[in-house]
Amino acid sequence: MYTSEKLANLLSMLDSVPASASEAARRSILDTVSAAVAGLVTPGGKAGREAAIDIWGQGPVPIWLTSARTSVTGAAFANSVAASILDLDDGHRAAAGHPGASIIPAVLAAVHENPALEARAPAAIAIGYEVGIRIAASRDLRRLDTVNSGRWCGQAVAAAVGWLKGLPPRVLAEAISIAGMVAPQMPVAEFTQVGNHVKEAIPHATANGFMSLSLAERGFAGPLDIFDDPRHFSAEALLSGFGESWLIETAYFKPYSCCRWIHAPIDGLVKIMADQKLSFQDISRIRVETFGKGVHTLNNQKAPKTLEAAQFSTPFCLGVTASRGPEALLPMTDPGLLKDHAALLIASLVEVVLDKEMDSYFSAAVPARISVSCGDTVFTETVMAPLGEPTNPMDWDMLFQKFHRLAYHQMRPGAMVDMQNALEQMRAGHLAPLLAELGHFQENCSAVFRPEMRKTKNL
Repeated sequence: MYTSEKLANLLSMLDSVPASASEAARRSILDTVSAAVAGLVTPGGKAGREAAIDIWGQGPVPIWLTSARTSVTGAAFANSVAASILDLDDGHRAAAGHPGASIIPAVLAAVHENPALEARAPAAIAIGYEVGIRIAASRDLRRLDTVNSGRWCGQAVAAAVGWLKGLPPRVLAEAISIAGMVAPQMPVAEFTQVGNHVKEAIPHATANGFMSLSLAERGFAGPLDIFDDPRHFSAEALLSGFGESWLIETAYFKPYSCCRWIHAPIDGLVKIMADQKLSFQDISRIRVETFGKGVHTLNNQKAPKTLEAAQFSTPFCLGVTASRGPEALLPMTDPGLLKDHAALLIASLVEVVLDKEMDSYFSAAVPARISVSCGDTVFTETVMAPLGEPTNPMDWDMLFQKFHRLAYHQMRPGAMVDMQNALEQMRAGHLAPLLAELGHFQENCSAVFRPEMRKTKNL
């Protein structure tokens, strides 16, 4: 029996997940919705939902907080774009990637299409995380180019939605295999020097998961031996202990709108400036010692030309933090940041270097040591676990604060209260009110796209 078939059999034997995994899924729903609220009004978010309707046509499933309706695949794609576009979505150390922005829009789209599946949604989300993270973690993250989430989150979607719908093991195995074979391809450089909306191709992989599942349901055969080449995958890592503990419980959350690898130096800079009562004018030099991918994979441009490129620049994000405070990174949507003289000045003073000790912790951790020079005085802070890691968690209250921060400028006050109430009910285990709020336009986001306005309004 192939590994994909063994995995599918394990999935099919699951009737539910533990309460702790369901609660973790609800935390991730809150975080994903928060990220999407901010991402909806970005240029990439707007383009994603317009294209979803062009590609998949009209349908019954809402694109969140808009009047647009499209197919289940189109809605999952568009909502995934909104959730991932600002790099505010959750992640997991074992995968070095982002499951929530793919799996949660997919599962909620499937429930919007068939409300009878609502009760199974949190478990389906937890199962999607388990499959996707295990697939990513069964590869050698140091030897293989595997940190791009689009390589594996489509397989997670196929598993989550397939289990949600109660599909048989054979279909699950074929769908997971198909999704893996046609996963979005990434450039060897991983992060290019040009800011773009594709990034890790998370929305594209989300659509791939739905397409692969539909193909498998109709008898399309996949490469069932996809996980059986030991040069690329460890079958033991993929299958061992499946269902004994749940990886979704150890997901991390982001307080800043930038690559997770930059969060440790940001936390260190914030602490140094607060402890020493520094302003950006006091800083003469910043040195960041971190792991290899944080040095060589990120673009680290000191003067990025786009906000997308800025999300992957340690010097620029530190410049923004020093000059405007970390609040400017939640979210990083102001184009004026790119011309902020103070931020650019501090960015020009930043040096990012490899530290062998820090590198030895990757990918289980993403640490950094930051040294801030003020003339001849140097202040140093080492951050092993940035805010949001399981060992330095953001609790429910902090996640709701993140929602408030992101929704404040996007939603009318009454609509924000309604969404808050729906999210609180979701936290208590009732998903239907949240689905209803996500499907509303007239009472929600104040500046979102209406399909009927495309020909009359310049977006």
